Amino acid sequence: MLRILFSIIVIAMFASCQTSKPLFNSIPDLRLNDSLAQQMLIPVEPILKVGDKITMSIWNHNDLSIGSVNSVYTTNEATGKWLVLDDEGKANLPKIGRTKLTGLTVKEANYLLEQQYSKILKDPIINVRVLNQFVTVLGEVNNPGRYSLDNEMVSLVEILGEAKGLTAYSKNESIELVRIINGQSVKFSVDLTNLAILPQKNILLQPDDIIYVGATKAKANDRNLGKATLITSIVTGAAVIISVFVK
Repeated sequence: MLRILFSIIVIAMFASCQTSKPLFNSIPDLRLNDSLAQQMLIPVEPILKVGDKITMSIWNHNDLSIGSVNSVYTTNEATGKWLVLDDEGKANLPKIGRTKLTGLTVKEANYLLEQQYSKILKDPIINVRVLNQFVTVLGEVNNPGRYSLDNEMVSLVEILGEAKGLTAYSKNESIELVRIINGQSVKFSVDLTNLAILPQKNILLQPDDIIYVGATKAKANDRNLGKATLITSIVTGAAVIISVFVK
């Protein structure tokens, strides 16, 4: 009987020590060298595409605005005060009707709409905002989840701050960023342990980026130790019960 119990403990110990495969391990890894890092520090304004949810505010014309950013009508995706660019890339806007905006940056869309509305308004000031631009933060952060990109200058460190910072088990020397480039997912590893070079490595994020903070071996060791302790306690208790019945 004791041999059986010993075998159960050994099997349980090996099972508890199994480690999971790293997330995104199959995605090609690009080295974040100085040249590439400098490119990723340059703001890149996303292009409007079919399906984007937008708001449009016209200064001092809340009656024509859709989710105005200039007043109490400030909106977000949850309030429902937005328009979707249809399958033709158009939005049905007050007074000027269906207008194609896909293929433009937000700045270009602002300029186009100011030109259109200047036919009926005097010197209109227009702000277009895209609501469905997010990045996802996973792994060893205190509040993982999906975070909105409110502007085109959101950095990696800022998003980690939004996620309430790193946990005690975070692998700070190898924080992964997954980005779609030319239709292919690629992965960058960023070392945040060297604060001296942080300004050169604090890359700007783009919509649909995924940030993954891996865990150190200490977490796996602590987890396995906890499992082993629990299993040992269970088996020991079972052994005591069996010994009572054997007597």
